[in-house]
Amino acid sequence: MKFINNTSDILISLGVEGNHKAAIKDFQIDSREVNKNSVFIGLRGSRQDGSIYSDHALQKGAALSIVKAKKNSPFLKLSKNILVVNSPEQALITLAKTALRKFNQPVIGITGSNGKTTTKSILSAGIKKSFSSFKNFNNEIGLPLSALMLDSRDKAAIFEMGAAKKGDINFLSKIIKPNIGIITHIGHSHLLGLNSLKGVLDVKSELINNIRTNGVAILPNGKHVKHWKGLRNDITFLTFGLDATASFFASNIKTTKIGTSFSIESKYLTRTLHVKTALLGNHNILNILASFAAIKQLNEDIEFFLESLKFFKNESQRLHLQSWINQSTLIDDSYNANPDSVQAAIDVLAKFPGRRILVLGDMKELGRYRKKFHKQIGGYAKTKGLDLLIGFGDLTKHSVESFGSSGIFFKSKAALKEFLCKEISKKDHVLLKGSRGMHMEQFINIGDNT
Repeated sequence: MKFINNTSDILISLGVEGNHKAAIKDFQIDSREVNKNSVFIGLRGSRQDGSIYSDHALQKGAALSIVKAKKNSPFLKLSKNILVVNSPEQALITLAKTALRKFNQPVIGITGSNGKTTTKSILSAGIKKSFSSFKNFNNEIGLPLSALMLDSRDKAAIFEMGAAKKGDINFLSKIIKPNIGIITHIGHSHLLGLNSLKGVLDVKSELINNIRTNGVAILPNGKHVKHWKGLRNDITFLTFGLDATASFFASNIKTTKIGTSFSIESKYLTRTLHVKTALLGNHNILNILASFAAIKQLNEDIEFFLESLKFFKNESQRLHLQSWINQSTLIDDSYNANPDSVQAAIDVLAKFPGRRILVLGDMKELGRYRKKFHKQIGGYAKTKGLDLLIGFGDLTKHSVESFGSSGIFFKSKAALKEFLCKEISKKDHVLLKGSRGMHMEQFINIGDNT
């Protein structure tokens, strides 16, 4: 049963007088997605106020429509199936907090520059009867909408939290108040809004302050641990990494075309654990270690977790291998990109045989560092022994220049497609990578007729 399962629960949570009791199927912020017994919440958008679609939502069968009060209208007023409030956005947050307050099982909050979604998915697969936030619902709207779908039958709740500016993680983690907080990685992401690596560290560290007393922080081993430990003295700190100084670390790492195997070692374990997974790359080993630390802390079924990793498949466009043009192999990592995730993907590509080719789209949101980081990626690809770097967009021309004579730059989508269809050959391994705004997935199916 949902913790807010009828409209009476909404009135009580928001402190509204009135009688209204109808079953709730779900919560929607787009009137086009409303079904019978949905609750429609009219949020402000960048272009218009969603409250203007209230009538459309009710026509489609909404049990209740929550809208913003007009100027000089009374706040917190119930009229038939319309609830007028001062701020639908704040109403959404309040309702989410109510659902989470009623949820008496462990809550896990995850943030980081890379690896948030993968770690969330690993935990969701590895904890029986767990709930996790939807897809990439990791902002001030998506996270509370996810929380409203918590069910009393769920045994744990896992939330991903994203940040583009200072205060974002503080805002989100205050909503969920996690028992366990995980920071997957501190790297060069969203620098346009966060300005520097210190800005990234500061915003991700906001999670630490909102972990419940006697809770646990699970952190990447390294130079930032001392900083994090200085923030609290009433929670436990655990670390994960690739060397023995971490609380949980990996050893005996072996990588093949079909996946990765390694051992988990820790002073908190009475035996070494052996992991087999289809996931590729050291960064995914770290995601698994972070997940395992939470599993161990919660006393979850370790054997179930290890078994789940054998069958775990990452979401599409995240280091997904598939047959491609002229019997080549495509490594599709096109979902998104920042300097750290590109380097991690290059590390994976470098381990494959044959000709190794990087098709790189621009990395967005790097602000004043955009030219510097694109140059660095070109140099890094060169040092890792890649055979060809193909740049697409505007900024990757700097990567191509840094890579040298074996680099090629395209501004034309059509010209790049034509080049790939002609030049990619059997036994080539091609990594496709770029920021979300570059839509690099548009190049995946160009070889269907070749």
